[in-house]
Amino acid sequence: MAAKDYSLDVWIVDLKKVYTGVPFAVVTDWLQQGRLLAIDRVRLAGKDKWHLVEKVPALTPYLPRMQLLAIEDRAEALEPVDLGFQSAKVHEAEDDDVDMIPLIDVSLVLLIFFMMTAAISSGVFSPIATPEAKHQLATISDDMYWLGIEKKLDKKTEQTIHLYSLGKDSQKQYLVEPTQNDDAVLEALAKELEEVQGDVKVRLRADKSLPIETIKSATLGLQALETNVNRARVGTSRVQIIVLGEVSEPTK
Repeated sequence: MAAKDYSLDVWIVDLKKVYTGVPFAVVTDWLQQGRLLAIDRVRLAGKDKWHLVEKVPALTPYLPRMQLLAIEDRAEALEPVDLGFQSAKVHEAEDDDVDMIPLIDVSLVLLIFFMMTAAISSGVFSPIATPEAKHQLATISDDMYWLGIEKKLDKKTEQTIHLYSLGKDSQKQYLVEPTQNDDAVLEALAKELEEVQGDVKVRLRADKSLPIETIKSATLGLQALETNVNRARVGTSRVQIIVLGEVSEPTK
């Protein structure tokens, strides 16, 4: 069953309200908007047993995660504050200087634009129709990996197949080209993590029409990979894979 046709019953604990027959896409939207929390509960529509949202693998990629304070943010907080008090003599000395800050800002904007254009044209950011949400809460960074899952029609068999790919936002090429072999993607990611410690963020760039079982299988595969990587490690050398869900702005 496609994710958009999957219905859940939602129990918002704080409000003591239960919503029945909520489509899966709407539930993910509520998670990213903060309307649905990790401590709330869900169940398959019409079933009896409730489950914590944070314990449902299909929903955990959509839970907002706390972003740590970046080094550049702390540096900015420590910068001196200009209160606007300057002597007339200093003003006169700086009148002949050209303010380069606006030019630098424009140059940086153009640089980012051309970098994004080059990345898109190279095919790294393939046009995967990810689930729609009003707010993109996950911040994309250069050290973040992504796992693509897309649908494609096999012209020979005329059947729908799933293609898996792997990339890193700091690189303009695939780490693993789209393939039906999901094990090859996990093996490549394990090789990437051989010298890595601490948190590793992986975005699931999954087609919104994929079955919920496919997303669940990919999430469980990443969790199993984390266990296998840490099995031979000790102490602070362990790695933790943080799975994030990539969403798109809704089309108007």
